[in-house]
Amino acid sequence: MMDKLKTRLDAFSDAIIAIIITIIVLELPIPLHNSISEYLQFGKGIGIYFISFIFVANIWYQHSNLFNDAETMNERVFIMEFIFLAFLSLVPLFTRMVTQDTNRWTVMAYGILTLIVNILFIILCNIVIKLKYTEHKDIQRIFTRVYGSQNNLITGTSIALIILAYFQPNWALIFYLALPIISFLRTDDQADLDDITQLSTTEQSDYFKLSPTDMRTFRKQQDEIRNKYVQQRKTNPNWKQDMRNEMGDLLKDGITTADGQKIDGSTIRNFYNRFHQQQDERKQNNHQRWQDHTQYVQNTSHNRRKDINTNERPNRTSNNANHKVENTKKENRK
Repeated sequence: MMDKLKTRLDAFSDAIIAIIITIIVLELPIPLHNSISEYLQFGKGIGIYFISFIFVANIWYQHSNLFNDAETMNERVFIMEFIFLAFLSLVPLFTRMVTQDTNRWTVMAYGILTLIVNILFIILCNIVIKLKYTEHKDIQRIFTRVYGSQNNLITGTSIALIILAYFQPNWALIFYLALPIISFLRTDDQADLDDITQLSTTEQSDYFKLSPTDMRTFRKQQDEIRNKYVQQRKTNPNWKQDMRNEMGDLLKDGITTADGQKIDGSTIRNFYNRFHQQQDERKQNNHQRWQDHTQYVQNTSHNRRKDINTNERPNRTSNNANHKVENTKKENRK
């Protein structure tokens, strides 16, 4: 039952978002006279349309990724989804308001709406992910660790842009493009979440001790080792083996966290190995989905042509028969 409702909710949400984008473009002011001012207003409207389009399109992309990984639904998800879509459907109205009169109050109102939509989507993500990992006792802690930095960045940026809109509304409107870009660049959070939940209890305990700075430091050290030996490809015939040895030493040594705790490098290595493996599997699945879709379109097109040809043949036969009957009648009259 819930699986069917999930499919229908996906289709309903996609339809609502498609309608929202359509309404936004229909609200563009059309120049009524051949004057520079009206064409400038029209160009400004197109620019604001693209800001709203990118925002809504990114929401759809994040929403699709979230619901693709969801295995089931409950009443809380449906209620939160409807509340989220209700506020998202206000984007065309606020876009038109900003297009007609771009001042500090309209831009601030637009910023408040985008902030509300982002917060509602964060809450929706939290509900869906908790529902998927119901048996995982530390899921709230993992969710905060994986999504926390991005959510704080988006929320902080939104508040900063609302404040900027009070003083410089035009500049704030341009910087609203940063919000969907930040979200789009962090599309691997769901993969990180899946990987962390697959770690052992000890590995998860070690992972929680790592700060984002520790992770970046470890990755930076790996990249430095790799780049150093890649540059020695022509001069050092054993560069690959030397690189493996130094990488092995790094993994043995691990890293020391900011509070002085020692973390085995194998924990981080296992995490990134699983992450890249899951990335490859996701690419293969997307490629297979695309091939299946292409094959379906080709089969559908072939069947349609076949049906058209089948329908045309009886018509041609019938037309030929009628033509012969008419010729016979004409000969009899003569």
